[in-house]
Formats: sequence, structure tokens, C-alpha cells
Amino acid sequence: MSVLPLFGVVNTPEMEAAALAVLRSGRIASGPHVAAFEAGLGELLDQSHVVTTVDMTSALHLALYLAGVRPGDDVLTTAFACMSTNSAIAGCGGRPVWVDVAPASACMDVADFERAITPATRAVILYHLAGYPGPAQAIAEICRQRGIVLIEDCDNALLATVDGQQVGTFGDFAVFSFYPNRQINTTEGGALACRDPDDAARARKLRRFGIDASSFRTAAGEINPHSDIPVIGWSMAMNNLCAALGSVQLQGVAQRMAQTRLHAQQIKDGLASCAGLTLLAPSAGALPSYWAVLIAVEQRDVVLAALKAHGVAASILHQRNDIYSGFVACRRELPNTDILQRSIIALPCGWWLSAQDVEQLIAAVKSALHASAGQA
Repeated sequence: MSVLPLFGVVNTPEMEAAALAVLRSGRIASGPHVAAFEAGLGELLDQSHVVTTVDMTSALHLALYLAGVRPGDDVLTTAFACMSTNSAIAGCGGRPVWVDVAPASACMDVADFERAITPATRAVILYHLAGYPGPAQAIAEICRQRGIVLIEDCDNALLATVDGQQVGTFGDFAVFSFYPNRQINTTEGGALACRDPDDAARARKLRRFGIDASSFRTAAGEINPHSDIPVIGWSMAMNNLCAALGSVQLQGVAQRMAQTRLHAQQIKDGLASCAGLTLLAPSAGALPSYWAVLIAVEQRDVVLAALKAHGVAASILHQRNDIYSGFVACRRELPNTDILQRSIIALPCGWWLSAQDVEQLIAAVKSALHASAGQA
């Protein structure tokens, strides 16, 4: 019995050659490879202003700062998320306000989002969980009407769309992750996409201590004492080595995405008639990027244990963040999140699986459901 991993990591000879070339060049820190990767990302993502960072949380921190989030400001967000998302709110001194997900979904509920808005609301983070797009159009329209900054968390939603429009293009800001198990990996890295070019210019300074790269050094290469730093930033810049790895993967990401979506559809078709199983839905008009196929089942822990015994590396994926005492947050009733937390399972579906693997997975899920029925 083969083990079906939940995630795969891209590793090609071209990546190895690119990494070796950067190492031999001696120019490992941020430089021309970063600029080239940003340009390539802009074309891939339909974005004009892309700023890479050392990781996605840094990109989100920059987005929140540029959105004006300061201590005491509220940021609306979902609790069922990776800590890489909501920890950035705490890092800015903001207060998370937990918003429920929609029924039979892992996506933010529009009605509960509206109910959660107060005069203290500065921004909302719309998390496209596991590549399942949230209700971007509806949230964006409410944000425009209410003067709220929309930040799309496209962590693992690269190339996902809503009505043919790429996620990340609906809001004021969008962030992307290039962690090892993402659609593109740079060993570690992230990117911030800005609607406003002035925000992108500010982000480029803030990611490197607030330095203006155009004037910080003199012609002789010394630090220019006349180049002011009016706003002190952070150390968040991506390096050439990471960027070179990412640039190579831009060429094959569409093909890998097509294979992933094919597997996801085959899995969904194979499980559609299973009693006691719900296929979690993306928002209307959405085409997910399927970081995983999301299902909800009764007797979740029994089913999950059975899947792992059958060699399927399924997972609960996240732990709801509103359980953590470190967040100074607005507590709210989240009935659909309660259901999601106790029923969700993420199934592998990526490009690394074979046709035989997909058949094995479907059979394993059906067997696990049958086993759980006897323990209900």
C-alpha cells in the first residue's frame, strides 16, 4: 500500500541549476532575481504592483500597516485559518473580530461579515482557504460602500478565480505564500500585491527598514547621510536565491494546476453520492485552485483515523484561532465554524498523485465512511 501525501513539493533540475548559479554568483541577497520574479508574478497574477517578501505573514503585516491598522483598530477575519494569517493582526496591534463561515463551506459568510462591522472596523482579511475562493465580489462591494480596506489572503489560492477573475484582484491588497508545499515554492517567501502604486512604493521601502534604495548609497557605495528614513520599516525582503527558485517554477505552474484540478474533479465525482459526506463548496462562480479537496463528515475522527490507516495523509488542516489566549479579540458566536471544526477533512488531490492514487483515495474514503457508520 502506497502512502498518498497531502502535499507535494516542486523540485526540478532547472531549480537546482538556478540555485547553483545564484550561489556561484556571490549575489545571494536581494537583487535582480527578485525584480525578475516580481515581474513574472505580475504577469501570472494579473497584477501591476507586486512586492515580494521573506514570507507571507510579512506581506500581510505590510498590507495591514498600509491599510492604516494601528493599535485599537478592528480587523474582521475568520477563525478557522492558519496562524500565518491572524498572527499578523496581533503584530500590528489590531484586534481580530471573528466572522463565521457560510453553511457547508469554509468561506466567509457575507451576512455575518456585515453584522460584524462597527465604526472601529478598519480592514477585513478574506481568506481563500485551501484555494477555495471566498465571496470576493460581495465582500468587495460592501467594503467600497463602508470604507473598509479589503485584504485578500491568497495563501494557497494561486490561480483560483471567481467568475473568471483571479483572486487577489478584488481587493486593495492581496498576499500570496511561496512556502514549500504551495503551488510555487521558494523554500520560504511571500508577495504583496497592491492596487495603488504608491502603496507598492511604500512597501518596497518598508520591507527593507524604510530605506529608499534609489538614494541610500552614494556613487562610491557608502551610506548617504542625506537619504532620510522618515518611517522605520522591517527586515522583510526576499533574497535572490529564493526568487530564482520561484522564477523557474512560473513556467510549469499552469500545467501543475490543470493536473490538480483534474484530480480534484475526479475525487469529487467519485464521492458525490456517498452518504454522510458533504463536499464543501467554494463561493458561487468560483474555480478553486484545490490545495486540497475539502469534505465534511460525521464521525470525523473515526474517518480520519481510518484514512490514515489506509495510507491517505488526510488532515483537519487548521485549528480555529479563537481558542488562543494570545489574541486580544472580539469573541462572537460562530455556529458554522463550530460545525466546520468538528467535521472537516482535507484530502490530497495535487499534481503529484497518479491516476491509481486517485482511485486508491476514493476507495479509502468509502471504506472509512463504511467503518464509521458502524460506530455511529
